[in-house]
This record gives sequence, C-alpha cells and structure tokens, in this order.
Amino acid sequence: MSEQLPPPAPHHLRAASAHPEGRLPEGVRRPTLQAYLDQGLVYRNDADGYVLPAGIAQDAEGGGPYFITGAGRRAVLNDSQRAAVDSAGADGALGAKVGWPTAAALARLGLVEYRDDDGAVHPTDGDDGRSGPKYHPYLTHAGVDALRAASPKP
Repeated sequence: MSEQLPPPAPHHLRAASAHPEGRLPEGVRRPTLQAYLDQGLVYRNDADGYVLPAGIAQDAEGGGPYFITGAGRRAVLNDSQRAAVDSAGADGALGAKVGWPTAAALARLGLVEYRDDDGAVHPTDGDDGRSGPKYHPYLTHAGVDALRAASPKP
C-alpha cells in the first residue's frame, strides 16, 4: 500500500481511535465519510455483521455504525507517534527511547496501555513527578492493528 494523503477532518478519526469500541462519532459529513471509506480508514458492517463495500456502505439499509480500521488509527499519528508504534517489540512493549509525551498521546488514542512488571494494566505511567515512571507502555490490540497497517518496507 502506498503512502496516502492525510485524511480529511482527522479529528473524527482521533475520536474514533479514543472510543473504547473504535466507533466513529455521529454527524460526519457524507463526503468526508466516503473519503474515509474509500481510503480504508473506516468500515461499516451490514445487519449480518459482514463488512460492506466502500461504494455502498453509506446507502445500505440495516447497517450499523462506522468503525475505525488499523489504517485509520495509523493515519492520524504524527511522525514520532508512528515511530513509537513501529518501535514495539514482539511483546508489544514500546522502545526504550519513546518519550513520555508520545506514550501519553498514544494512550489517549487507545493505542497504548501501561503495565507493571506483573502485566497488570494501569491508567498512567505512575510517575508522581519525583520518582519517574513506574509502569511501561505496551501496545493495545488497537495499537497492534495500527502497527500491522504499516506499509511493508521494500
């Protein structure tokens, strides 16, 4: 897949990325929604749970809400966020050089969660301003989807 142009109105995609289920917010204009569909950034299922083709997704009756794809999540990342996602090891841990602002931004987008050494999930990195971070950033399932959406390197 070649590098695409930035999506129109990326705030909708950021909101979907932050949503626990990845739902696109209501009220997205038809042309914007069609651009998202055509670029593979969102999808919509029919009443039976099958993904509708981009060309008919908006007009199909009985379809559900729109959901963000891994490519949609990746499309709203800036360069440092993309590099951080791409730095994840096989266990999903972000690279040691990923700064806390980047990790925190990815956590707000639902792409990263913080874990302690036992694997328990915490809402923040646990830094109290004196001792430094106590927990480490790991990709969530959504973060893994964003990683998998990366263009293959030649």
